[in-house]
Amino acid sequence: MSQRIRIYQQGTPAVLRYETFDLESPTREQVLIRHEAIGVNFVDTMFRDGTFKVPLPFSMGVEAAGIVEAVGAHVQHLKVGDRVGYFFALGAYADRRVIDSSALIKLPDDICSEQAAGLLSKGLTAWALVKQAHRIQAGETIVVHGASGGVGSLLTRWAKSLGATVIASVGSADKARIVGGWGLDHVLRSDDSDLASRIIAANSGIGVDVVYDLVGWDTLDASIRSLRAGGELIHVGNASGGVTVDPLLLAARGVRYVQPSTPQYVNAQNQHMAASELFERFREGALGELELARYKLEEAALAHQAIAARKHTGSVLLIP
Repeated sequence: MSQRIRIYQQGTPAVLRYETFDLESPTREQVLIRHEAIGVNFVDTMFRDGTFKVPLPFSMGVEAAGIVEAVGAHVQHLKVGDRVGYFFALGAYADRRVIDSSALIKLPDDICSEQAAGLLSKGLTAWALVKQAHRIQAGETIVVHGASGGVGSLLTRWAKSLGATVIASVGSADKARIVGGWGLDHVLRSDDSDLASRIIAANSGIGVDVVYDLVGWDTLDASIRSLRAGGELIHVGNASGGVTVDPLLLAARGVRYVQPSTPQYVNAQNQHMAASELFERFREGALGELELARYKLEEAALAHQAIAARKHTGSVLLIP
């Protein structure tokens, strides 16, 4: 028997149910994987709490890494024993699973399963943000709200490695101390009542070129007010709650507003190329140390509570 986390109703972390199930055999284009590490992402909490309506019962999780244990008859590019990861395929909160082979990225020997599960979803999102949603140029000034989180921690340092001036905002003094050690240009508190003015002051009194807002409700007003005319607002997430943006207000200032999603920019055609670039930047040290917080699979509710409280910097993992 295998174990997984499912929900039978949407709500608080208490709805996450740890259960046993019978695992099917892979069909033609499928692969059976034994998971070694499972990534926990903010989007998981949105599937769980009802922000996204899903058919019930619903198998939780989108990201994991592990070892191939069986392959379907038509799978040519993978074999038993290969190490693989994936970044967006529903049903990841399980010790073993069957998955379409097209979703899988073969892992290089020097990237372990925990690193892959901590890197792929967040790192490919960061790749999409610096290479696709907005292609960062040396000399630009960018702001990242939510800089201490999984995506933010990779995004800030990737942008810095490309030659941008990076202004980061975080939600606590402890996180400010941590992020302050990353070599960024400025670290501000997102709960500052005059955050927009602080950002502009950090940029020599002028508006910034690009804001990546991963926080939403608490920071979006400051994001808009701190942008220069003709700047770009990349609204990535709503960790503090959703908020509606007035497109006419932005259009009057020539501000480009983008709400990107990773699958919009990373797909079966380019995921191997994007992952290779991500792993290379990680090897070079451009993305810094990968901080991982680990929970047992059956402790998924605790992991969700920690994400809601923004308890950790870096990535959160479930270990089967």
